[in-house]
Amino acid sequence: MKALAGYLIQGDLVDNDLAACLDRQLDGTCHWLTNDIEYKTWRAGADGAPKLLWLSGKPATGKSTLTAHVVKQFYDCNLDCCYFFFKHGDKSKSTVASMLRSFAYQMASTNPNIRSEILAMHDNGVLVDADDERTLWRSIFLSRVFRTHFHQPYFWVIDALDECTDFACLLPMLAKIDKNIPLRVFITSRPSSAIQTLLLQERLLVSTKQISAENSHHDIRCLLEASAPFLPIDDPTACESLIAKILHKSNGCFLWVVLVLKELETTHSEQQIQEVLDGVPSEMDSLYTRILETMAMTPRNRKLAQAILRWTVCAVRPLTVDELKEAIRLDLGEVVPRLERTVESVCGHLVYIDRNSRVQIIHQTVRAFFTQDGFVSEFAIDRPQEHSRLAEVCLQYLCSDELKSSRYRRRGSAARAAKRSVLAEYATIYFSEPIVRSPSSGDNQVAMLSSFFNANILTWIEIVAEAGDLYFLTKTAKNLKAFMERRAKYKPPLGQQVHAISSWIQDPNFGRPLLTSPPSIHFLIPPICPQNSIIYRQYHEYPRCLAIVGQSELEWDDRLSCITFRGCQVLAIASRDNRFVAGLSDGRIVLYHTSTCQEAGQLAHGTEAVRFLVFGSANVLLASGGRQTIILWDTTTGARLWTVYFKERLLTIGFNEDDTILMATTITNCTLYWNVATGEELEKFFVSDQVEDESNTYQSPPSHAQICGELNLLAVCYRQRPINLWDLEDRSFIGQFHKSAPDVYHGPLLVVMVFNPNPDLNLAAASYQDGDLVIFDPWNQKQQAIVEANAHVLAASPDGATLATGDSGGTIQIFDFETLQLLYRSTVNDFGIRAITFASNNIRFFDIRRDHCNVWGPSAIVRQTATGDGSSEYCSEAVTGDVETVGTQVSDDSQAITAMISDGGDLLFCGQESGSVVVYEAKTGRRIQELYSHSANAAIMLLEWNCQEAILASVDRSSRIQTRKISGKGSDTRVAGPTSLDQSVGQAVRQVLFHSSGTMLLVSTLSSDQIWTSDGHQLASRNASVRQSWQWIDCGLSTHYLLLAVDGQVQSFDWRTLKEGPISTVSRIHPETGHYPPIVSMKISSQGSSVCAYFRGPPSDRGLARLRFWSVSTSASTTQTLLLADIANFDQIGSEVKTVIGFYKLHLLFLDQGGWICSINLERAAKERAYTRHFFIPYGWHCSGELMLAISAKGSIVLVRKNGIAVFHRGLDFEDRVVLDMDGDAGRSQTGSHWRSPVLENHIDSPRIAEHQWDHR
Repeated sequence: MKALAGYLIQGDLVDNDLAACLDRQLDGTCHWLTNDIEYKTWRAGADGAPKLLWLSGKPATGKSTLTAHVVKQFYDCNLDCCYFFFKHGDKSKSTVASMLRSFAYQMASTNPNIRSEILAMHDNGVLVDADDERTLWRSIFLSRVFRTHFHQPYFWVIDALDECTDFACLLPMLAKIDKNIPLRVFITSRPSSAIQTLLLQERLLVSTKQISAENSHHDIRCLLEASAPFLPIDDPTACESLIAKILHKSNGCFLWVVLVLKELETTHSEQQIQEVLDGVPSEMDSLYTRILETMAMTPRNRKLAQAILRWTVCAVRPLTVDELKEAIRLDLGEVVPRLERTVESVCGHLVYIDRNSRVQIIHQTVRAFFTQDGFVSEFAIDRPQEHSRLAEVCLQYLCSDELKSSRYRRRGSAARAAKRSVLAEYATIYFSEPIVRSPSSGDNQVAMLSSFFNANILTWIEIVAEAGDLYFLTKTAKNLKAFMERRAKYKPPLGQQVHAISSWIQDPNFGRPLLTSPPSIHFLIPPICPQNSIIYRQYHEYPRCLAIVGQSELEWDDRLSCITFRGCQVLAIASRDNRFVAGLSDGRIVLYHTSTCQEAGQLAHGTEAVRFLVFGSANVLLASGGRQTIILWDTTTGARLWTVYFKERLLTIGFNEDDTILMATTITNCTLYWNVATGEELEKFFVSDQVEDESNTYQSPPSHAQICGELNLLAVCYRQRPINLWDLEDRSFIGQFHKSAPDVYHGPLLVVMVFNPNPDLNLAAASYQDGDLVIFDPWNQKQQAIVEANAHVLAASPDGATLATGDSGGTIQIFDFETLQLLYRSTVNDFGIRAITFASNNIRFFDIRRDHCNVWGPSAIVRQTATGDGSSEYCSEAVTGDVETVGTQVSDDSQAITAMISDGGDLLFCGQESGSVVVYEAKTGRRIQELYSHSANAAIMLLEWNCQEAILASVDRSSRIQTRKISGKGSDTRVAGPTSLDQSVGQAVRQVLFHSSGTMLLVSTLSSDQIWTSDGHQLASRNASVRQSWQWIDCGLSTHYLLLAVDGQVQSFDWRTLKEGPISTVSRIHPETGHYPPIVSMKISSQGSSVCAYFRGPPSDRGLARLRFWSVSTSASTTQTLLLADIANFDQIGSEVKTVIGFYKLHLLFLDQGGWICSINLERAAKERAYTRHFFIPYGWHCSGELMLAISAKGSIVLVRKNGIAVFHRGLDFEDRVVLDMDGDAGRSQTGSHWRSPVLENHIDSPRIAEHQWDHR
């Protein structure tokens, strides 16, 4: 359940609010509701009975306590139930997204089938936007929870719906739940015309009940009778009379009664009791005013009360008592040691401490009272000013010495071990929230922000990363950016402080490696940041830090990755949850993981090009379409579920909302429906170009069609005609959208259109040949916004918030969907955008152009989530800042490096797409010169180097092999003499390998292997059966043998004859077969005594991966049998290995899936299961294409990047040791020691990392 809670981001325990309400409930109360006939009918679920019960009541009439009573009754009856208490002002409890996450967690807690479904999402890396209710609803509930079998009815209990900031999106969701799902919903709220209207609009069958004063009288009497012993009155008759008077004045309001009882507890005589009853007003606002007047009569407590109210009303979430003590200390400079005893009395009992020691306002009407416009009182809450004060207090803490840390701190030092303030979590996570709500005209916050960025910014980043979610880094940057843009409207953005802040907020987050090792922000991250970024300029030159030379960025690149498909075109793209897929012109469909861009598998659509791809509600179902074929796939198994063929050309395909029907529209005006489960054609209907006010229709072929399952709409457009809109549910014509006047026949030519998938917005976007981009309502066909965009491609984010456009010049623009306010622009010198699609998290998107797919992640489109305190209206007016245009340069393909090999020293030989072979220097990363060239544009595919004879072999795309003698050092490196071997072998060469003496060269193709001498004579050859995965290595220690790993077996061969030799191996992966998965990489140590073999199954089965170490020797017999014996296996981390780099001294180096360069010590491998993480390579540098990595003689890691190399110096000096617990038992942390580096040791249970420390000496 811990993994489930972390995945769904469940902060507090879900039963806190329930327990608090049950604590307040008195015996014998609330039964009037559960005995009510309407309630019983709803609960029983009789045929035709409403599934929704809405209980409304005035403020403070006991709705939350009634809700708790209902939940308790369900539990007592062993019924399945989950609940949520909305709370205005608490960010974690004021949105529909928060409620859905809580419901998912609670349902998974009680239903094992639901639990396994959601845990599978977690295990498969499905990305879920925690703040997007529509994504949560679709990905978790529609796609999984509601498809699970319920053994009995399930009840959802929702309290205070009116306190939800976005309740309008919930009722449409409830309205679309299948009637066969046994779900019943109980909702409470204040009387609300907005809720009533939504219920009518969605045609929800609902039973309504309102709390009357008569309903509450019995429960209020119980409260008064329970409180009677605490009143200063002994006579039973007088006591009954007092109860009757209070009950009469209460008007059914529990809060009023509670406050009156609090005041009566301070009286000492009957006369004082009467004065209170006579003086207390019956209206709540008047009562609050009277309480404030009483508070003002104690001047010494005035500032304390103001501070308590400030933090209680304006904080993003309720503070604990200890947090509030620290906040008051920083705010007022006063220490209040026993705040828990005085907080209620100081504030007139308008605040209280709940069972979890959090300080809360007694009721939401108190918040509204203090923040109302025109309210005049010394205790009034002016939100912008109070937020400004909260921001200053948080910044005061963030600038304090407590967050300062030396880069040379030692483990166990006082600075490292010092306990942080109890306010640390709140201040670090939420300090930007009050800033963005503050007046933008003041200078104090700017000065404090500047001090914070100059002093403690890295420690702050570390603390945020330790919390396990980098969302707050991006969110903070977004808030500060909004604040600075708003401020620029009133004050010029000048001065060193403003420039420093602006520089920092442009730096995006630093990716998953920071979560793996938060302290890396001090040592490893600054050097890999772009050279113009503020973090690089300030911190990259610290002594003994990681250093990078060669290819590096000047600015942050919003393009995270570029995946190239050589030899074919990318025609379609789709994304859902943790997958995105590309459809290719050769009929392949390639699946990728969204977070890592790693290939997850391939599907074969057929011989025709894949032009359409669409996912179902989850990433399980995928429909692919060509011109005349549709195939439905199960992406979890790769199974083809069914196929349909037809003669007409397809225009669009799409699923309905619950994935039960697949729809397609063809060029013949026909829309077809298929049963998803069986592939059976259900029906078809024909559309046409409707002519308003005329009986005839046009039967010309449509030029565009678009299906939207979320809205049940179909849009069809004909050349220079308006857009025709159809209802897919009842097949009815809705209307036409005319960009020009309805009576104009030849309208502008439609280029592309897209629906907004958010049904709450009911919008669509259309782009026309005249350059206009138009937003309109498809139901009433009214235009809402228009801009000039010249868009040829459109895509809507899953939450409907943003609209992406692409033009013919390669420019991408991101707009707010409703207003068409420009949010982001990126220009790329790369034409031909075919399509754009968003990831499910709404902040990453993909475009396809020619033969490649770009992955984008600009921080500018991180959407502002609901604040939760309703304070957005109190900010200064919003300002639309100038949109920065981001330029991304596209590399010259002819200069792209296609092969690389190290000379074992400080040189690196690189082959290029142009056919040239060039040399680089590892020390500087600088290109020295071109050595020689093959035929023009014959890309160099393979390079092989022999140190003994200084010979370089190169193979180009045409299978031409050349060998050259290389001489000189550094800038004097050159080709010495003519080509030794120049031969074409006729088949694609997969590997070339020198004998250790340099006198022989192995050439391996798909179906043959050949041995050539260095002077061009063929010594031997052998035919091989067709093979897909194999690798040769030179044994090194023997002058006679090579090793071949192929088809799950390891064989030995004689170098001179290629005849198979004797081999003895005790190494097995599958004892029952002795076979291995396909070979990926095999490396031999420099001494030739150890071999590392890495085997891995297909991308769809990453778990089938093996990492093995063998010793290599020869027997003493005359047969010279080659002996292979196990040293160690690291299968436990096999699936985490992305690529094996090679041996450096006694260490095997590899790159893991998270981008970390790691090593395994051969000397210790047989005794312990441990590996060491050293440093990480930025995500965008290793997430696509073929990885080319090498190791220099001094242990620097070299990575091919674009048209150059990046060299990581001193990277191996940093060590983060991870011990694998092979028995599955929890390990205990130990501290290693090594003079070179920050050393730590973790014990993990494959492959999760324990809490760790860093030390830099």
